[in-house]
Amino acid sequence: MRIIISLLLLVSTACKKNGGDSPPPTQPSVSINSISLNEGNAATTNFGFTLTLSKSFPNPVTVTYSTTEGTAKAGEDYTAVTNQSVTFQPNETQKTINIAVTADDIREADDLFTVMITGTTNASLGTFMGTATIVNDDIRVPFTNAGYDAPASYAGYTLAWADEFNTGTLNGAAWTVEGGDGCPSICGWGNNELEYYTGRPENLFFQDGKLIIEARKESFSGKNYTSSKIVSRGKKFFKYAKVDIRAKLPKGKGIWPALWMLPQSNVYGGWPTSGEIDIMELVGHEPGRTHTTLHFGPGPGSTSINRSYSLPGGATFNDEFHVFSMEWKQDQIKVFVDGILISTVNKPDVGAATWPFNEDFFFIFNLAVGGNWPGSPDATTNFPQWLVVDYIRVYQ
Repeated sequence: MRIIISLLLLVSTACKKNGGDSPPPTQPSVSINSISLNEGNAATTNFGFTLTLSKSFPNPVTVTYSTTEGTAKAGEDYTAVTNQSVTFQPNETQKTINIAVTADDIREADDLFTVMITGTTNASLGTFMGTATIVNDDIRVPFTNAGYDAPASYAGYTLAWADEFNTGTLNGAAWTVEGGDGCPSICGWGNNELEYYTGRPENLFFQDGKLIIEARKESFSGKNYTSSKIVSRGKKFFKYAKVDIRAKLPKGKGIWPALWMLPQSNVYGGWPTSGEIDIMELVGHEPGRTHTTLHFGPGPGSTSINRSYSLPGGATFNDEFHVFSMEWKQDQIKVFVDGILISTVNKPDVGAATWPFNEDFFFIFNLAVGGNWPGSPDATTNFPQWLVVDYIRVYQ
């Protein structure tokens, strides 16, 4: 009997030494996926992220997570969460967590935000961050028709030409799309601009009787931005006129819309000797201020006369439509904003330089990105940006 008991004690001791008591199971790792979904058009859309354990586990596993802004903004594009938790019951390996994305019908760029695993119990970290891509599925640019409107007629003037942009297509008898980046002859359009101009419907389209030029942040033909420029060269050009252009302007660092004119024929030589008339320019980091400039010689650099106008009360030209007008007579150019005279330049004001503004000029509408004057976009610049033109009317 003593021999049997001793043998049993020896076996028991050997089993303990050889791991007879099972060790605790190895903890799983937890990972989160990335997803890409359409935003939707109304209320909210749930973006469901999947949390996955690398293997089943006999004990509960708790995971905490938080959202982080990217180009998508918390409270505007999605509902933020901070240190929310979810628990895997024993042997469960997948859980879904939903983040509410705010749906709308506004045309915008795809936006990003992330969900990050911030803590675990009974699990290690695998892929700890998932990216959500909110895919734009809308086509509408957000604007109303609010703002200043010009009179439909003027005493002593007759409407010579107008484009109300109501047909839904660009009038080829009046306008040409000028594409590219200016290369090879004048790369960056002489201003170190960053955009590539196209006539694609992504950059040039119509909505509610308005012409819309859209600047986008995207890689295209070696550039990081696209936009559009239209010119009336050889089609609609004038000498002396009263001009009204109604437009709603974009904003943001590095954004540069312009409504301007160049000579149909370089009577006095190349730029700037034959002149340039900038009816309206805006640099996007000053969204409440516009500029009007006359460029002239003797060259090769520009001599110019510049005047600016700021809206009262902190308003911006992005808030609603405004009318940019020019009254152009022999030896004189006046420029107005919403009927307010902001600049008068007479021939004697250029001194000994040539006054080149008694010749035919054509129109240019464009939305530039970057350049010597506005600088480059930065993290505060939202894309896309829109130059929305309601009409151009020319009276003589």
